[in-house]
Amino acid sequence: MPYMPLNGSRASERKGQTYLHARTSRIGIEGATPSPFGMIMAKVEGDFNNDPRTGNSAVYGSLNNIYTQQATNSYGFRLRHAYVQTPNWLFGQTWSTFMDIDNTPETIDFNGPIGSTFIRQPQIRYTYVTPQYGNFAVALENSVSYVLDPTGSASAAGFSKVPDLVLRWDKPFTWGSLSLRGISHEHRVNGTLCLVSNCDSTIPGETANVNGSKRGYGLAASGQIKTWGDDFISWIVTGGEGIGRYFNYIEGAGYNATTNSIEMEKAMGVVLGYQRKFSDSFRMNFVYGHQRNFDSAYTDWARANGLDSGRYGVNRNVSQFHIGGIWNPVKVMDIGLEYIYGRRETLAGEHGNMSRINFLARYNFN
Repeated sequence: MPYMPLNGSRASERKGQTYLHARTSRIGIEGATPSPFGMIMAKVEGDFNNDPRTGNSAVYGSLNNIYTQQATNSYGFRLRHAYVQTPNWLFGQTWSTFMDIDNTPETIDFNGPIGSTFIRQPQIRYTYVTPQYGNFAVALENSVSYVLDPTGSASAAGFSKVPDLVLRWDKPFTWGSLSLRGISHEHRVNGTLCLVSNCDSTIPGETANVNGSKRGYGLAASGQIKTWGDDFISWIVTGGEGIGRYFNYIEGAGYNATTNSIEMEKAMGVVLGYQRKFSDSFRMNFVYGHQRNFDSAYTDWARANGLDSGRYGVNRNVSQFHIGGIWNPVKVMDIGLEYIYGRRETLAGEHGNMSRINFLARYNFN
C-alpha cells in the first residue's frame, strides 16, 4: 500500500490482477495448567504467509512466487506466537505491548488499516492488575536498529544494544475502554556503511566506518466507544520521532553522511473504525486509516539523497478506506467481502491510487 505504483508510471498500467491463496491459514496449540502462581498458559501458533525459501511475505519481487503456483501454490511456514504467560508475567513472542490488538478495527485485509502498529516480537512483560485503576504493564522487547543508508537501503551496520522499553495502561469503562502507551527504542549504526549504490569497499569514499546512536520515541492512545446495541467506534492515534517499525511502513531513521548523524522520521497516524451489527450473524465495518510524515531533518536528508520520489520514495501522506461485511452462516465460519481504496503522496508531490476487493472464507476449529 505505501509503495503502490505512482500515477503515470509503467507499473500503474498493470490493473485487474486476481490472486487466490490460503497462505494465511493458521495452526496453533494452546495449553493451561494451575500452579501456586496462578494459571500458567502457553501458546504456539504459525501460519504460511511466507514466500517459499525466501522468508519474504511480499507477493511480488521473486520468481519463486511464480514457480510455486505451477504445482501446489505452497508457502513457507512462519512463527506468529510462542509464549508462556502467568497472571502477571509473559515470556516469549506475541503482539507488541505497544500494539492495542483489542481496539484495532476489524478488516478482511490481513494487515489491517494503515496508521497504527502491527508487529509481533519476543518480549518480557510484567502486568500489574488493579480492579479500580486498570492494568499497568511494562515490557522489554526485541530491539532492531533499522537505519537506512544514503541509498535508501537498510544497513547491515545497524546494531542493537538495549531492549526496547514499552509502558502501557489499560482500563475498561461502562462506555467503552481506553489505552495509553509509550515506547523508547534505540537507532544505532556500528560498522561499515555503504554510501553509494553497488558499493565496492576497495574504492575510497564509497564506504564509511560509523558508530553512533540516537533514541526514538513513540506515544499512542486508543479505545472503544459503545454507541447503540452492540455497535461501537474504535479509534487509535499513534505518533513519534524515530518510531520506526512500530509504525506500519515507516522506515524510522537514516544515516546522514554529511553531518555524521542519524536523522529520525517524525510521523503520526490515525485509525477510525465503526462496526454495525445488523444481527448475530452479520456485521459491517467502516474503517479509515491515515499516516503523515512531517518535515524534519529526516525529510531534508531524504530529499538530498533523492529518496523523496519514485515507487519506493518516502511518503508525505498515505490514506486507506475499508468497507466490508462479514456473514456467519454458522458460528465457526466467516464469509466476508471488502472494498479498499488507498492513496499515497510522496515528498515530491507524486500520487498513487489503488483499489482492491478482498474476499474471505474462513473456518475456525477452536
